[in-house]
Amino acid sequence: MKTRRLAAGAMSIALAVTMLSTTAFAASVKFTDVPGNHWASSSITEMADKGVMSGIGNNLFAPSQQLSNAEFITMLVRQFYSDKLGAEGSTWYAPFMAGAKSANILTGTNVGSNENLATSTINRYDMAQLMYNILKAQGITTSSLSDTSKVADWASVPSTYRDAVSVCYNMGMLTGVDNKGTFNGTGVMDRAQAAVVMSRLIEVCSGGTPSTPVVPEKPAGSLTLTGDNILYISGDGSKYENGVFHLYNSGFEGTGGYITFNNPGYSTLTFTVTIHEKRHSVDAGGIDGIDNIAAVYGKQDPETTKTYTADISGCKKIQICVASGYFCNAEVSNIYLS
Repeated sequence: MKTRRLAAGAMSIALAVTMLSTTAFAASVKFTDVPGNHWASSSITEMADKGVMSGIGNNLFAPSQQLSNAEFITMLVRQFYSDKLGAEGSTWYAPFMAGAKSANILTGTNVGSNENLATSTINRYDMAQLMYNILKAQGITTSSLSDTSKVADWASVPSTYRDAVSVCYNMGMLTGVDNKGTFNGTGVMDRAQAAVVMSRLIEVCSGGTPSTPVVPEKPAGSLTLTGDNILYISGDGSKYENGVFHLYNSGFEGTGGYITFNNPGYSTLTFTVTIHEKRHSVDAGGIDGIDNIAAVYGKQDPETTKTYTADISGCKKIQICVASGYFCNAEVSNIYLS
């Protein structure tokens, strides 16, 4: 009898160790189109590890794909109302919509008014309202803007959405889309941006304060630059891969790293830069002539990430330059024209 008890105890200890080891060494979800230096990599990994978001198949996440109403509802229900999931329905998102209705978080939104939630994109007004509804349902103390002039387009925010916009903006969950603080409520988001916003919401509901967002959300109608719609990229080791321009110049090919592209009539350029090894200068602007230079940005320290915005009105050809003398080692991502 004593031997059996010892054996049972040993098996219990072994099982506990195995469970702890499995938990401790569980690998994070990785996607082939989200490299480690992607601006939203940490939030995407966090949401995938939590089971809040999933890929689209073939180990892809599709970070630049626009977010649908169904996807955002699914994210919210998975995180906050998994106990309210409905029965299977005619669509994959039917149980999640049933859960959202049961939790009464659709109040004040237009979500559900579309015939196909899987193809209709969610706008920033409804996203703010949904998050505001969850904050109230979770009993979170909210704080509104004391100065609404921080939101450049506050006058155009419908009265029915103002409480939600004010709270989400003030508490750092949804920021402006430009340096003026424009909220752009009718604009939509991509899946990478949604991962960041969801991470902020979870942090607030856990009693924390969202960190300063790495990049602003893209306004509606913006043009994202990829390796296919630029003129050229320079630097002897430069390349475009998985949504990121890797700029590298050993110093033997020109000066620094450059991304050159045409401007088909947009007025604002936004891009994010991560610097490695040495302090670099970062500048961008028109290269049609000296009068078309849009901006010169000064210096950025190594192992830092910053987002820049430039007025490119009237510039037909644009160039982003990152350099430390003749040398360059940096990544440029989230480049878009608006």
